[in-house]
Amino acid sequence: MQIYEELVARGLIAQVTNEEEIRKMVNNGEATFYIGFDPTADSLHVGHFMALCLMKRLQMAGNRPIALIGGGTGMIGDPSGRSDMRQMMTVETIEHNCECFKKQMSRFIDTTSTTCSSTTAATCSSAATTSGATCWAVRS
Repeated sequence: MQIYEELVARGLIAQVTNEEEIRKMVNNGEATFYIGFDPTADSLHVGHFMALCLMKRLQMAGNRPIALIGGGTGMIGDPSGRSDMRQMMTVETIEHNCECFKKQMSRFIDTTSTTCSSTTAATCSSAATTSGATCWAVRS
């Protein structure tokens, strides 16, 4: 069983467009994918674990993960159906949380290799600054 079929069997793929092409890319280690994380605290929590395990498994199969840390979303808030508003955070707090996430994520996904043939992960923050996203450990 190849990686794509394993993910389907585990219920981790709900729907895709152009399934044959996606299957081929994932099984051949040719996919670059991202998963978004909201930096509302300075530590990852158990809810992030499944996404990190998926990133690790896909990376081990040769694919390249990008962890998108949503600094902008963290600043404006995303109450996700709650009746109360999310507490507004300062840019400094969000940047601190993003750095904490990066450090913790590096224990799960490989962010150390810099060769073009590697599957090195990138972590990007859409930080609450007007200068755009900042990236760390990006393969050129």
